[in-house]
Amino acid sequence: MKNFEHIKYTYKHRKIVMLLAEKYFKDNQELLEQVSVHDLDKMFMYLFYNKKDASNIHRDKTPHHENDLEKTELDYIEMVLDWESARYTKPDKPLNAYDTLVNYYPQMTDVILPILEQMGIAASGLEMDQKILEAAKELDNVSEKDVVSELVNTLELVTGVKVKQKVKKA
Repeated sequence: MKNFEHIKYTYKHRKIVMLLAEKYFKDNQELLEQVSVHDLDKMFMYLFYNKKDASNIHRDKTPHHENDLEKTELDYIEMVLDWESARYTKPDKPLNAYDTLVNYYPQMTDVILPILEQMGIAASGLEMDQKILEAAKELDNVSEKDVVSELVNTLELVTGVKVKQKVKKA
């Protein structure tokens, strides 16, 4: 499968963002529905584009990234969840959401800091949630079959058509 490692990483990242959303916003059904499709576009784009192009298109076209798109409160919350998830899924990016705000997006403090305060994570260097960290480690071994199943399920949901699933052994 083209770009499988990038698709696999995005699969893991999506799962961790969802776990964080469930931890901090379990009663916000609208947010949970929005987060359920977090970065799904990238998983599909990786099938056709190289990583750089897929990432650039994604960052330009999704409101949970800093760009010129109009954002809702839910988009900002999704942005925070995205930042917070990085330390669980990217060993080279150990910053939590607060440290990401302070170091990379200080111009967004007025809108992001209240969200961090609501979540109880408006501080530097907070320890990682052990349950989420364990889940992230378990997702390191996700298979191509798991990833393809996620893609097929999404296609079926969006199109309303059953897709025959054939997975070649990696």
